[in-house]
Amino acid sequence: MSRWTQGLNPEQAEAVLHTRGPLLILAGAGSGKTTVLVSRTGHILESGEAKANELCVLTFTNKAARELKHRVGHKLGARAAGLWTGTFHSFGLQVLRRFHKEAGLPSHFGVVDQSDADGILKELLANVKNSAKESFKTDKILALMNAWRETGRKKAQNPSDEYEIMAEVLMPKYLKRLETLGVVDFEGLLLKPIELFKAHPEILTRLQESYRHVMVDEFQDTNRTQFRLVQALVMNHGNVAVVGDDDQSIYGWRGACVSNILDFPKSFAGCRVIRLERNYRSTPAILGLANNIIEKNTARHGKVLKADPKADAGAKPELFVYDNDDIEIEEVVSHVRYFHDQGVPHDQIAVLYRSNGQGGLLEGALRQNGIPYSITGGTGFFDRKETKDVLAYLRCALNPNEVAFRRILNTPPRGIGEGTVEKLEARASAAPAPAPGKGKSKNLAFIAAARDWREAGVPEKIGESIDALFATLAGLPDELLAPAELSAGARLARFLERIGYRDHLRTIVKDDQALSKRWMAMEILGRILDGFVERGGATRESLRGFVDTMELRDPGEDLDRDKAPKVQLLTLHACKGLEFRAVVLMGLEEDLLPHRTLGGDVAEERRLFYVGVTRARERLILTRARARKRFGRLAPVTPSRFLEDIRPDLLEFFESGFRPVGEEQRKSLLSDLFKKLESDIASQKVER
Repeated sequence: MSRWTQGLNPEQAEAVLHTRGPLLILAGAGSGKTTVLVSRTGHILESGEAKANELCVLTFTNKAARELKHRVGHKLGARAAGLWTGTFHSFGLQVLRRFHKEAGLPSHFGVVDQSDADGILKELLANVKNSAKESFKTDKILALMNAWRETGRKKAQNPSDEYEIMAEVLMPKYLKRLETLGVVDFEGLLLKPIELFKAHPEILTRLQESYRHVMVDEFQDTNRTQFRLVQALVMNHGNVAVVGDDDQSIYGWRGACVSNILDFPKSFAGCRVIRLERNYRSTPAILGLANNIIEKNTARHGKVLKADPKADAGAKPELFVYDNDDIEIEEVVSHVRYFHDQGVPHDQIAVLYRSNGQGGLLEGALRQNGIPYSITGGTGFFDRKETKDVLAYLRCALNPNEVAFRRILNTPPRGIGEGTVEKLEARASAAPAPAPGKGKSKNLAFIAAARDWREAGVPEKIGESIDALFATLAGLPDELLAPAELSAGARLARFLERIGYRDHLRTIVKDDQALSKRWMAMEILGRILDGFVERGGATRESLRGFVDTMELRDPGEDLDRDKAPKVQLLTLHACKGLEFRAVVLMGLEEDLLPHRTLGGDVAEERRLFYVGVTRARERLILTRARARKRFGRLAPVTPSRFLEDIRPDLLEFFESGFRPVGEEQRKSLLSDLFKKLESDIASQKVER
């Protein structure tokens, strides 16, 4: 018995001890796959199956590689020196550095990242005339070209697809440019080693003899090129072990090929398959729901997550149905507060959603309620350029500061360039500092100089633009709050269109879909504003409260918040690999999950749902709305088809959107209400 199997369950131990021939370890969610990978590595080295420099472990992140190497090294010490662990791309780089001459590369070739590749493509695109289409998204062309390079395709198959035609034109030019520059892009780090092996089989033989054992983590995320690379490395000995879970294959949109793990036993004769089904994360009640969800997928390895038989069943997952998405957001915040009141730290509470657009309203509600949060795997709604721009307009219309004013001075462009700004800065610097408690603060000196633009030497035409901006700001509060059929949020969107802000966004993105997404952020901000106005009335105080809350203006408070645990907001793609004591998964409707534009592969969308559910350890809440607002109008929505597939006994349904109140809770609520009423009455007496 190896010391590396101590504390492992029988299936985990079996995976660790199987060291000869191909092995597929199907590691279900929360089944301890990292422990198995570390233990298997340690056992192979300690048993003499391979020396450290004869073992290659391929991962998808440098963090995973470092953790494995650290944990093995901690137990084995010097014997672990020389163990190669790293990403596929770093492996490809190592091979090309070693055999650069044979690969046709300079000795000190460079590697270009996505941004550099995008820049090269933009330069090439500028020299291609195409009258049928005004502009192209270079990242889309690059993705298309990479997919073609992976499969060896060179020609467009759809002559009416402008992107395919452009990819056909640009791909040879792009590859030639990389060659001229003496660089390799990320796709080339995988493809060039395979080309090298074909042209120089003796190099492949040397690598096969060097690495007697190969292991791959997160195998369900591999693409075709990565699979071919693994095949080539183990062709002569077959000692390959891959760890993964086909039920968690959720990256098909970026090239991951789930068939790699599904067909692995067919691709490697004599493959041993070991299933890790014992879940060490979630309660039996949550696992029951997860199993029910994923069993509806037909193309999968049979696998059922099992909890500790002695474990308490735990609370049933709950499904809440709300009349509209505004109520849903309010109640999601209530659920977060409820879990926190039950003793769950904020950083052990996660709110999950399918797309980033769903997070904006939630962020606004959490800020309004003073609940700290953190965004993982995406830009926060309030960190986006357009959100900051609009808040800067509102700030300058109410209580201006220099930072906000500088932001909007030439946004959208109104002819106020750097030269004008320098003149205003010089004028502001020349102004005498005000006495304490008197006159304009230093923070407003730049704004005062802008009002006094003639004294600053600004040309008349530009000065008139500055005057027009001040007039716009002066009238903005009344424009938003004046009695009218439109809400304050709708009038904010109308204001932004009127001043040319939407056209400004169009010049930045140059794509209708991207513009629609950015403009939707403005609509979300308007809806948050509507909530403030509805609660506080159509007053300037409501506007100030909105801006203050959205900006979280106190830097000291922000620093304190950074130290405190925060509620985690994540998309379903970003939550993979994480776990939380309590999870709220919102927006379970058709067009959101599965997504109307991103969810072409329904099986993958179901896997995405499954991944979200299996992040929960103790408590899980699902939510959906009966109606959702889009483009200012409330429209009915349909429950997600995935909900229709769930056995009713696995969920607690709350069609009214609220849990029935128990007798003890009812008494407590009434007691709190009476205390508040008594306090209000006492306060009124004191005031009189």
